[in-house]
Amino acid sequence: EEEESSTEVEWHFLLIMRPIMAFNESGGRHLIIIRHGERCDFVFNAPGKKSWVKRAFTEQGAYTPFDCNLPRNVPRRSDGHEGFESDTPLTEMGYLQSKLIGRAMRDQGIQIDHIYVSSALRCIQTGVGIIKGYGLGRGENRELKMNIDGSLYEWMQWCRGVKPSTMEHSDMLKIGKATVKNRNYRGVLFVKTVILLYSFLISGYPINTLYKPMATVDELRLDETVPQYYQRSHSLVQRVLKKHTTGTILLIGHASTLEATTRQLCGGEIRSNEDFFTMLRNTPYLGSVHAFEHPRRGWELNGSAVPPLTHSSNYSFDPSIFKLERDEIKKRAEKDYNFNL
Repeated sequence: EEEESSTEVEWHFLLIMRPIMAFNESGGRHLIIIRHGERCDFVFNAPGKKSWVKRAFTEQGAYTPFDCNLPRNVPRRSDGHEGFESDTPLTEMGYLQSKLIGRAMRDQGIQIDHIYVSSALRCIQTGVGIIKGYGLGRGENRELKMNIDGSLYEWMQWCRGVKPSTMEHSDMLKIGKATVKNRNYRGVLFVKTVILLYSFLISGYPINTLYKPMATVDELRLDETVPQYYQRSHSLVQRVLKKHTTGTILLIGHASTLEATTRQLCGGEIRSNEDFFTMLRNTPYLGSVHAFEHPRRGWELNGSAVPPLTHSSNYSFDPSIFKLERDEIKKRAEKDYNFNL
């Protein structure tokens, strides 16, 4: 039993270390593709209830988070707060997840040379978190900026016939200045002044405003088929690889991005719709895949560049349950699937 246990430990160790060894041994290029972090709408929207946007914003646009996992502040956007309905931000946990992955990359000794990001806000904020966790932001030894490209956006039929909102570059460059909230603290004038002065120095997401994308989201077809989505993703990867002949490239996108950007690159055929959806359902937040360029065999998939990120779910707690009596408990369980008998 001890020998079997030891062999199992060694096998798991090799599974984790294989991508790291490939980084050290391969002289070719590397692609790391990552899904975005936890998104607000999937956590807080429920059928038959108001969306999280309608619950957190007044009609005038004042923002008050109703849950500790909602972002403390949200960026102002040219299309108004309604734009968050189709362009959701990360939750606080989603941003933390992103920072953990950035830290893991740094700890594994992976050097990121270029970053390409879907134009969805949740992907951009994931990139910000990874950069922050890695230590590649302003004031660090090395600063990286994100290239935002609509071609990395998810399969367009998820949009259900409506083009999603995306934030303007000008809005993202103001982030920091445009998210300061009035609070009733003592010395508020002094605090606000310091924050505003500091925000002018550090404000803005680290984006490359000179980058010209292969496509914007407005240019994508809402009736896009799965094969067309595969081809769009593959074309973007070919474009990126043509531009960068060396180094490690990070792509930040959606659950489908990991599959669609690597399938044809590594010699596979476009999957059926059924198999494509299976890949999506089994790609969690911050799931990542690593592909590297072998000098003789070409591009190969090589597992994940970092260890997996695993944590349990945590549903919203209602302290009123402690007022329930025996006959009320069963009624509550019938109405609330989170309530366990």
